[in-house]
Parts: sequence; structure tokens; C-alpha cells
Amino acid sequence: MLKIRLARAGRKKRPFFRIVLTEHTKPVHAGYKEVLWWYDPLSHTMKVEVEEVKSWFAKWARPSNRMAKLLHKHTNDDFFKEFIVYTERTRTKKKEVDDA
Repeated sequence: MLKIRLARAGRKKRPFFRIVLTEHTKPVHAGYKEVLWWYDPLSHTMKVEVEEVKSWFAKWARPSNRMAKLLHKHTNDDFFKEFIVYTERTRTKKKEVDDA
């Protein structure tokens, strides 16, 4: 399965991310098939073409959880909201059990 995820670039204390298309079994720093877009977390800017993203979804590519959150925040499109996986924090669960 193809995965759309972030690949860090840039220098120390100045992160910059490429949004890449890769196989889901490959490690994060391994090669990737294609660089699609970019994201700058310090200025909160993202260059992305929504129609191109949706075309990759039609070809069975799926986003990572962080990528789905960024796409939903950037476009305000409910299409990307269905790919966000909500998880509970285990650390707070343990505290509640210990407090009881």
C-alpha cells in the first residue's frame, strides 16, 4: 500500500518537511517514489494541490495520521477527516488507575 507521509529535511533547529509518496513497509528515511509537496512547520505554510491529493487517494494511497490532520487543517475538507485516527493517551489512563 502506498503511504503519503512527511520526510524531514532542513538543518538543525530549522525543520522543513517534504510530503512524499512511499511504500508503507519502508522506513521513514529510506527512498521514496515521489516528492509531492512541502510543509514548513515554523511558518505554518504548506504547498499542496487538493485535486492531486484526491487523485492519489483514488489510486489507493493513504495518508499517515499526522498528514491527514495537516490536510484537514489546511483545506477544512471533511474528506480528510475520515483518515484521522483518534487514540487515547495511555499515560493519563495509568494516572487515573493509580489515583483510584
